[in-house]
Amino acid sequence: MRVSSLQRLQSRYGAAIDREINSHLVRPGATAGFFGMMSYQLGYVDDRFEPAHSKAGKRFRPLLCLIATEAVGGKAERALRTAASIELLHNFSLIHDDIEDHDPSRRHRATVWKVWGESQAINTGDGMLALAGRLILDSSPDASVTLDISRHFQQMCLTLTEGQYLDMSFEGRDNVRSAEYMDMIERKTGALIAFSLWSGAYLGGAGEETRDALRVFGLELGKAFQIQDDIMGMWGSKEMTGKEAATDLYNRKKTLPLLAALERAGPEEIESLQQFFRCASDDAGAVFSILDATAARSLCEARRTAHLKSAMEALGRTAIDGGAREELEALAHELTGQ
Repeated sequence: MRVSSLQRLQSRYGAAIDREINSHLVRPGATAGFFGMMSYQLGYVDDRFEPAHSKAGKRFRPLLCLIATEAVGGKAERALRTAASIELLHNFSLIHDDIEDHDPSRRHRATVWKVWGESQAINTGDGMLALAGRLILDSSPDASVTLDISRHFQQMCLTLTEGQYLDMSFEGRDNVRSAEYMDMIERKTGALIAFSLWSGAYLGGAGEETRDALRVFGLELGKAFQIQDDIMGMWGSKEMTGKEAATDLYNRKKTLPLLAALERAGPEEIESLQQFFRCASDDAGAVFSILDATAARSLCEARRTAHLKSAMEALGRTAIDGGAREELEALAHELTGQ
């Protein structure tokens, strides 16, 4: 059986990342359940806080951080604390996303809010954000490096939540353009991936030029990854995504396939789509027919490929070569379904 690039990297770094995260989640006493909910979100325990082996997501953001550290000549161990912080922050955003989108399942099991209620889930997400911020303050023994990384981390957190604001604001608008959507996903998805690579390279000792090129690589990869996620969210099966099919559609989320269709559709088709968005219609079949008629999927696939190409061009501007570059290229292609 062929082992994917992501699986190879998970085998190399996954256990170390999990050990680092788990070392900060063990809390006896009155707040054990609070940290237990964090562990549940991360796939370490079940809803009774018993050890579990649930699918814990791709973990590719912390993996990118560690790959970048080694790719520029550093040791992955230097970036483990930062990699753990990145994964905690990502899961904070997922917990809040699930509440805001009313998604009942993620990774083939109930979401945190579905098990413990929205209030506890909000607080659990907040706790993961606070813990991530605390860990980033131990990024490096060099205080100036830690301060710089922490400053960028906090700016990235703000950018990510700006992206979430834009995403939710689109739900109440009829005139969202695909350019606005791309700005949103650069903030919501691209910023964290870019930070993962930039911070890993920084901790590995890379110069500013390589760090900046890896940051751009991450931004472009993030856009390509999110477009692929949108494609799978519309046309992928539950077995492939861990969510019900077309969840974003039924949640009236204006993802790129729908925006591409709106920009290509005729007046009657636009009205039909708008009726669906306004919940005046539940005819998902009509929406899919319009997606097919406007070739929305092929347009999204072309945009995904273009952003992946831009990512590879940025990677080419780094001092990284040989096996490390091949690993980054292979992982980028895998994450974007190429």
